[in-house]
Amino acid sequence: MADYINSNKEFHWGDWYFKDHVMAPGFDYKAHKKELSPYFEERGFKVSMMFNDYFSRLNGISSDRYLSMDLYYFYVIPSLNRHDFKDAYLDKNIYSVLFPDIKQPQAIFKNINGHYYREGKAINVDQAIAAVRDFDGPMIIKPTVETCNGEGVEQLGDLNDDQLRALFDQYAINFIVQEKVIQHPDLQRVNPTSLNSMRLYTYRHLDGSYEFLYPFAHMRFGGKGAIKDNVSQGGGTSLINADGTVDDKVFRFKSMQVTSLKEETGVSDLVIPNYSGVIQALFDMHQRLPYFDYVGWDVTVLPSGEPLLIEFNLVPSVEGPQMMAGPMFGELLDEVIDRARQVESNRMQTIKKTFAKGLPFYLHMQ
Repeated sequence: MADYINSNKEFHWGDWYFKDHVMAPGFDYKAHKKELSPYFEERGFKVSMMFNDYFSRLNGISSDRYLSMDLYYFYVIPSLNRHDFKDAYLDKNIYSVLFPDIKQPQAIFKNINGHYYREGKAINVDQAIAAVRDFDGPMIIKPTVETCNGEGVEQLGDLNDDQLRALFDQYAINFIVQEKVIQHPDLQRVNPTSLNSMRLYTYRHLDGSYEFLYPFAHMRFGGKGAIKDNVSQGGGTSLINADGTVDDKVFRFKSMQVTSLKEETGVSDLVIPNYSGVIQALFDMHQRLPYFDYVGWDVTVLPSGEPLLIEFNLVPSVEGPQMMAGPMFGELLDEVIDRARQVESNRMQTIKKTFAKGLPFYLHMQ
């Protein structure tokens, strides 16, 4: 039996993650599970052709270069981003410090490690409640540490002081109340109730140059009546072409069906406003993250055409991009896998994290 860099335990975890998070019910994953990718075998990794079987049915791109979930999360990500520093950058409350010149949603107040702040100054919970009362407009409350898939993101309802206090107690620590963003009308018409964002990727080469991974850029929109653009919870996603036009094909997790943006929303010929300006903003921001060579950015565009940062991701998911656009990293994959081969796997580094009242815990593999 050949020795592989990734262990059998990691290999089987990758299969489980794929089946639990991505795969549509009824897909016969066993048909090609035991067939291994020649591309990755040559480089020392054990990767099933099951991923090609699934993803190529959706996007028509057959390849032995589709990344498995274990290879991506246990080897690729740690080779590109410093995990010993990653946690220091997770709190969305520090974005205004990292990127003070980049447009972001206005914060009504922040709760950082259990302490309340407004405009950089410490306040108490009564002052936080008063700040909510003073703000004229819809607001969003959301956790700021160890979150994904829109967990805990809610619109702040019309609550009295006691109800607000109880809500803040429920979120406990590491959360923010901020304005509900008014996005560019071209983006809003895709789904008027959700903040329809773009997931975009930048990559820094070892020589320090930056690259925009445009084949994998996509726009996400929420389901009818939803405030979240979450693809894994009923929303849809469409690729963004290099010129900023949005493709008509709509993809969803756990579905083998590819639908039409025009038929679903009535929107056709959609172009991302100021797309080149958005990309330039990504490069400007990435230069301020010297420990991370690969970043997934969630951004939208304001009515003025300015890009607005929602969040950045140091462990961006790979399932969606491969589902829509083929093997992640495209022509850069050789370089990326060369870097991944240098990694000593540590499964605790990138296993999916969850939170309870803002406190992270790790799902350990037994």
